[in-house]
Amino acid sequence: MDIMMSELSRRSMLGLFSLAAALPVAGCASVARAAPTAATVPDAWQTRRVRSQTDGLDIVYHEAGRGKPLVIVHGGGSNAEPYRKLGDMLAPHFRVARVERRNYGVSGTRASPISWEQEVGDVSAVVEALGGRCHLFGHSAGALVSLHVARSRPELIDRLALYEPPLLGGGPGVVAVKAKFDALIAEGKKDEALILIYGHFVGLPEDVVRASIGTRGPDVYGLLPGASADLEALTTLDTDPADWAGIKLETLFLVGETSAKHPLRDSSAALAKVLANCRTVTLPGQGHSAQVSAPDLIAQAIGPYFRAG
Repeated sequence: MDIMMSELSRRSMLGLFSLAAALPVAGCASVARAAPTAATVPDAWQTRRVRSQTDGLDIVYHEAGRGKPLVIVHGGGSNAEPYRKLGDMLAPHFRVARVERRNYGVSGTRASPISWEQEVGDVSAVVEALGGRCHLFGHSAGALVSLHVARSRPELIDRLALYEPPLLGGGPGVVAVKAKFDALIAEGKKDEALILIYGHFVGLPEDVVRASIGTRGPDVYGLLPGASADLEALTTLDTDPADWAGIKLETLFLVGETSAKHPLRDSSAALAKVLANCRTVTLPGQGHSAQVSAPDLIAQAIGPYFRAG
């Protein structure tokens, strides 16, 4: 995880696939942190529902603001709530929609088999409800969803922004982790399942994960079905960056200065090499959870970028 252990109680469990802090990215633009200013208070968030274009599943999204639609797709081990502050900062300029991804307890839940194409249908339904075209921002596993939308439904997107899609962390190697995770859940060993995930993907020691679980409380267990679904989807992920080269959309990659080199920064760098119309911005002093620790930095990076599109 990209956060210091002393901060775990505040930011715990917000992104299942956040990885340990590492060295900064070289050769990328950096967002300077501006002094806080009084923000325009956005319209109240309205919760709406659509039916997935894939299988008719109930998909919830929260909408605020006015202007061109901007859709936010949250990361793994989370829901849309940790992205509310970011949405508040963007709502004075955009019609923001925070999508609640399937299997995470707010939108509907679907049993296995799980596929990325299902979530393409979810996001597509939201975009069409907003008028049929949008800017799209995805974080972590949500960035992987956004990549799939960009590849299969590019006509829905004006500009794309991706915050550390862990592309190189997927593939068949996740199968054994998924099987052990599901076995622990079946045995009622929910803490151990979380310890497995954070140990395998993040490298956090068991005592730190247990302390984090204790601070967050039982609500964290409601995220486990979504985590299992994401693990299943990761087993089938196309991890060859060259297979994504057909995406011609203007794309902005966000990387945390302290995010783990592999798979986070490595994945963004590999994709940036094959996408024709992209650039990368570094979030100074941040790791994989800047939507919580520094939403203003994300807003400063993607707001002007999307307004120019």
